[in-house]
Amino acid sequence: MAFMSEFFAIVVAVLSMRALSESDFCPSRSPVECSCPLEWQLWGSACYRLTPSKRTWDGAKTACQDMGGKMAAPRSLEEMNFMAELARKVDSNYYAWIACNDTEVEGTWECDGQEGGEPFLVWDNGQPDDGGTHGNQDCVVIAEQHNHMMDDGHCDGSNRAFCVRQAACTHLPTQPRQYCLSTDTNGRILVSTCLLDHSIREFITEGVVACGSACAEESGCRSFNIKKTEGGRKICQLNNSTSSEDKDKFQKTDYFCMYSEVCIG
Repeated sequence: MAFMSEFFAIVVAVLSMRALSESDFCPSRSPVECSCPLEWQLWGSACYRLTPSKRTWDGAKTACQDMGGKMAAPRSLEEMNFMAELARKVDSNYYAWIACNDTEVEGTWECDGQEGGEPFLVWDNGQPDDGGTHGNQDCVVIAEQHNHMMDDGHCDGSNRAFCVRQAACTHLPTQPRQYCLSTDTNGRILVSTCLLDHSIREFITEGVVACGSACAEESGCRSFNIKKTEGGRKICQLNNSTSSEDKDKFQKTDYFCMYSEVCIG
């Protein structure tokens, strides 16, 4: 409505919900940001790379330690697929050691970091075969020629190896859930102006935080109103539009009605 511009202008007022006696922090976990040294690739909260040269299984294990990590052994199909893709970028016909072997007891495979449980092993068809008639294949590789799955090999063979180290992770500050409230030209919150005829649904609410959280989780919610009934109850109305998208429906009311938009940031 044209007369609205004569009485107030809509400005963004970022208000802490603590000022309204309600919690101002999102219930979600603090986000984590992780990074890896140069030449290492991030996956989850760990960093991976291949040894730059081919070595025996023991030599590759030492090489990983010299680079600040350890020889890697995948614990899931997703991790193994990531490692295979990493190796494929270095060598399209890769053949790389992982931290699994049966040197202690033939046929009893042990993987570093997987002690006390059944090791994660995804063998290619016909593997492990202990080298057939030659025998003594006690160390495990992941190889392109084995369909990016596992094969047992001679530990004194010369291959690259997968290495892993912990990524450097930082917990970022928890971001407050902020709300953009409509104010007049003096910065006072408008408590009798709302966006009308755009309600998706409405329900009784405890206050701004609860109503704003519902809007953030509701598909299609762009803004919300909080109305007070004659009995003093608060009604949350979730809207499918904003005041800037339909200015004609952003109207002054003859009852308490507060308009807001969720600004997660």
